[in-house]
Amino acid sequence: VQRGLSQFELVHVPYERWPLGRSESEISRTPRALRISIMDSSFNPPTRAHMALANAPRPFVESSGYDAKIYLLSIKNADKTLKSTDATYLQRLEMMRLLAQDAGDEDNVAVAIVDEPTFVGKATKLQTFLKRRLSALGANNLIRPELTFILGFDTLERLVAPRYYSSSSDGTEAEAKMFAALDEFFSPGVGNARVACARRSPTSDAEESTLRLAEKYLKSDRIAFIDIGVAEQTYSSTAVRTALGRGDNDSWEDLVSPRVRDYLLQQILYSN
Repeated sequence: VQRGLSQFELVHVPYERWPLGRSESEISRTPRALRISIMDSSFNPPTRAHMALANAPRPFVESSGYDAKIYLLSIKNADKTLKSTDATYLQRLEMMRLLAQDAGDEDNVAVAIVDEPTFVGKATKLQTFLKRRLSALGANNLIRPELTFILGFDTLERLVAPRYYSSSSDGTEAEAKMFAALDEFFSPGVGNARVACARRSPTSDAEESTLRLAEKYLKSDRIAFIDIGVAEQTYSSTAVRTALGRGDNDSWEDLVSPRVRDYLLQQILYSN
């Protein structure tokens, strides 16, 4: 992916037939959705907030759970650049596998990497990849992948920020382009995506604006909120990196899961 030979790759799958059920008999003979959650992050490093998001129940009106899960490492996220003290992509992928083990999800979680900054682009690449994989596994076209991107509120702000969809200084034009792209992203016939976002009470005009821009997708059940716990809402990868850089172990170890904590200590990551 880093060499530009591919924009999406599965790095780890828990079993050969993923994302289908393990047995041949589970291939559908009637139309159905294959519900896949995607926790998309830079995982620099993964924290207990990531784990809470990954383990949150599916929040939409039809209450069935996820058939499969993806932890997706984005190497080209909007507004984020790699720093010299950051974990390498290989180290992050390893921590993602450790997080899945700590979350009790290792039997259902695939680990993947993508080189695409926008959610609209990610949905397109994922749909293309999954349809090819399902075909290779012998599944018929009656199975339609439905993607649920699991986000924190800060990421939702970027999803519905017009500046990421147009360079125009005309706010109305930028909003129109954003809604056109998001309509395709959420459309069952195109991106077939949903968003599950960590709930947070708005505390600023910018956050109120985010809710206003997301309103029509909230009403149509394409965006829904999930509760991950008061403490987990405050956990951040930045806090872990900062504490490790200071050598302050007491303030970060509780923010990450046990296997990730041990890995960070063994690899001596984020130290200045």
